[in-house]
Amino acid sequence: LTAIALQLRTVGEFADGWAKEPRHHLSVASRTLASCRDELRNCLWDLRHNTLDLNDLTEAIRMTVSPHIGTAQLTVRFDVARRLLPENVAHAVLQILRELASNAVRHGGATEIKIAGKLDGNVLRFSVRDNGCGFSPDAAPGMEDGHFGLLGVRERTEKFEGSLDIESAPGKGTRIIASLLLENEST
Repeated sequence: LTAIALQLRTVGEFADGWAKEPRHHLSVASRTLASCRDELRNCLWDLRHNTLDLNDLTEAIRMTVSPHIGTAQLTVRFDVARRLLPENVAHAVLQILRELASNAVRHGGATEIKIAGKLDGNVLRFSVRDNGCGFSPDAAPGMEDGHFGLLGVRERTEKFEGSLDIESAPGKGTRIIASLLLENEST
């Protein structure tokens, strides 16, 4: 992947005289590759760390998110006992939170991130709030632009019959609320 990234960068150095459309596709390919590298890095991190083995979900969240947010201040209030979440749910939650927090810093320039969560019957609700620059959710870059973060988060929530609500506007920070339906114990 690194070799491909270097090749794309080299081709990009010759792209100044190109028409706009080929330059756009080259840019999308570069961002797509960067996203794939990030996702692979996250998968390898997940394999090497025992965050899912922790009994304290708040600590697991801190361990998962902290390496991806630099110097941003992180506050976590996740009032859910780890034992109440199946492995696949706990893993999805950590992936979602990591993506949302890193997006807040990378794209929003956030310096403060607040994560909260609670269990309401068989629905897990959690949120990520930041003090970043905000954005217009309707105009957020997507897959066609080489951005897969929010799409991946949305797909993970839908896997659990959940939802994702985005509250943001330019200059206002962002709050993203996710809900996941846990399987009913009696079924």
